[in-house]
Amino acid sequence: MDRLTKKLSDSKWALATLLGLILYGKSLFLLFTLYEVSVRVVLLSLLSIAPIALVVSFIFLFAGRGRWKYFFLVNVFFSVLFYADMVYFKGLNQLFSVYVLYIKNISFDFGSSASGYFMSYDFVVLLDLPVFLLMLRKSRIYEKEQTLKPQWGGALLRRTRFAVALTLSGLLMATQVMAVSGVEDMENFENHALLLSPVGNHLVNMASFVAEKVMNLTEDDRAEIRDWFEANAQNLTADETHAEDFGVLKGKNIVVLHFESLENFVLQETADGQEITPNLNRILKESYFFSGVREQVREGTSSDTELMFNTGLYPTQKGSAFMSYAENTYFALPKLLKSQGYATMTLHGDDAKFWNRDVMYPTLGIERYIDESLFEDKRYSGLGILDESLFQQSLLEIGRTKEPFYSYIMTVTSHTPFNLEEEYRYLGLPGDTADAGYLESIHYTDYHFGKFYEELKKKGLLENTAFVIFGDHEGIHKYHETELPENDKKIPFIVHVPGMKGEEIDRIGGQIDMLPTLLYLLGEEESTYGDKVMGTNLFHPGTGSVILASGEIIGDPEDPVHLQQAGILANKILAGDYFKPLVEDASSSLDD
Repeated sequence: MDRLTKKLSDSKWALATLLGLILYGKSLFLLFTLYEVSVRVVLLSLLSIAPIALVVSFIFLFAGRGRWKYFFLVNVFFSVLFYADMVYFKGLNQLFSVYVLYIKNISFDFGSSASGYFMSYDFVVLLDLPVFLLMLRKSRIYEKEQTLKPQWGGALLRRTRFAVALTLSGLLMATQVMAVSGVEDMENFENHALLLSPVGNHLVNMASFVAEKVMNLTEDDRAEIRDWFEANAQNLTADETHAEDFGVLKGKNIVVLHFESLENFVLQETADGQEITPNLNRILKESYFFSGVREQVREGTSSDTELMFNTGLYPTQKGSAFMSYAENTYFALPKLLKSQGYATMTLHGDDAKFWNRDVMYPTLGIERYIDESLFEDKRYSGLGILDESLFQQSLLEIGRTKEPFYSYIMTVTSHTPFNLEEEYRYLGLPGDTADAGYLESIHYTDYHFGKFYEELKKKGLLENTAFVIFGDHEGIHKYHETELPENDKKIPFIVHVPGMKGEEIDRIGGQIDMLPTLLYLLGEEESTYGDKVMGTNLFHPGTGSVILASGEIIGDPEDPVHLQQAGILANKILAGDYFKPLVEDASSSLDD
């Protein structure tokens, strides 16, 4: 090892070449792990050469042991990053993002669900690090020898090598990025590791992170956003058959049930002859059931659902708006209702700082946030406090609140990893599989929702109360291999008013469409929200369409380009705080 360390130390090119080979080898291993071992993956891995060369070029700025330090630090950085990629991809089908590092308040409880994605062979990318750490330490021996050698022109040569390597690799990488940006497969972020390469994806990711943090919208940007909203306004009208539904929720108490991991297939489905969701099934008879709604969450998962439901904006393409833009100015449902005399509150059996909710909620107009620290019954299971306790606490808080009220209740017991304790497995399904655990968890939450509903009925609160119930994203199909029925990314969206005539509406839509639909039912004029909400009224004529987080479009939109632009413009709206000059003045009266 001493002889090899000396040779690598003496050569001007050896360490640079070795670093490039190591990064390429680990990139290829990562691609094989995420996708498959195939000729196609090997050929696409060649796209790694330019971004790797860009990273390696900086080694020429250093002399002597400085090259070893750069070599080792870069190897450690990308080895750890690639390991995180493999873990992260198994849960979200995309590479780890620098935006996640911004989630400074993320709950440690998430580890219980993430731990299931660690695979024993992932650590292979870390195996060489101890060897190179030892070589780095041994390189001290040769540092004095190198300083005794003539160094005339050494700094100039290093800078020249660096400039040439950086320019060539930078131009090649820029060309590659521009070439693949127009490829249809780029619309699906699951392909970014292949088309941008693992190293290239992270370089682009870091560059966009920096750019968005300093984004100032130009007048052209603002005009583009205004034009998009103007074109979207036609999607806010309702079919004439639902004209009489305008304003049916006006003045009513609104109880929102954000049902963790609730998928469409479980409704009206049985397991071992037992209904999985008997209480949800029961209220469907007096509800609008929008059965064609798909999940559209990105890296923010549940917080992305909260964003879409409360603000009508698409999630950020990287990271979470709750983390990055919690102090922005928003048009938001709680803020609107608050201006109309509603008391607004949220209940969630988790840490107040999880997903930065303690900062974001006041921004959205939430007056009271009842987190786990305020619960009277603190029995835990899985990610947070049991949903039985959540519904009991909700009854207490509703009893203390003046009417009308807006109560946003977030469940947690049905969150992966679906390892509910035996005493709460009311279905009694055999086995300890994820499938059985998922069904038991969903049934448990549905059971205690039923008890919550009956208690409200006893207290006479159902007479002027509407329920809005939806799943935030897939659960079993998103995070586990499963033998349960296909779900096609569908999540239930239910609007229930006791005594109303029920109807199933199978129009294709997404979570982004929930708010404009609800605003219509609340009797809000389009002029209030038409230039602020990005979705479609699900009562709109036609069969509908939706763009998924992957970029895939389901349905037959009249203008697919309009849908494809939505996520990009939402990113500009969030990063540039678009609504600040527009909403702040207009909503000053809402906050008074």
